[in-house]
Amino acid sequence: MRSATLRRFTIGAPMILALLLGACSGSASPPASDSLDDCARVTDGVITISADNLEFSAPCMVANAGEAFTIHFENLESVPHDVAVYREEAKTNEIMRGEIITGPDTAADYPVEALDAGEYYFVCTVHPAMNGTLFVVQA
Repeated sequence: MRSATLRRFTIGAPMILALLLGACSGSASPPASDSLDDCARVTDGVITISADNLEFSAPCMVANAGEAFTIHFENLESVPHDVAVYREEAKTNEIMRGEIITGPDTAADYPVEALDAGEYYFVCTVHPAMNGTLFVVQA
């Protein structure tokens, strides 16, 4: 009985480890292009997003690797908002944090340095539930 349990553990442990490692490994490539359809994209060096009803106008943004860009942020409501970009969701490596603006109908431009290809995280620091993914892709 004991050897059967041990045998199951030795067979199961590598499979569990492989699943855990696969789940934890990040991917530098964005999801399939059709899932990026709802993303705000860089046009002439600018991505435009807004805040209304405590939500960003787009769940994601797409920028080109190696090219600096500006986030043109419009606050359409009377509560304060901003946009900050981080390397990861844990918010330990800040790339950019814009000033907080209060609307309605106010805007700010936030410059973002050229980034390497990969996935980044953006958030309203006033309302952390307002967040999304910045996909930086090879042009």
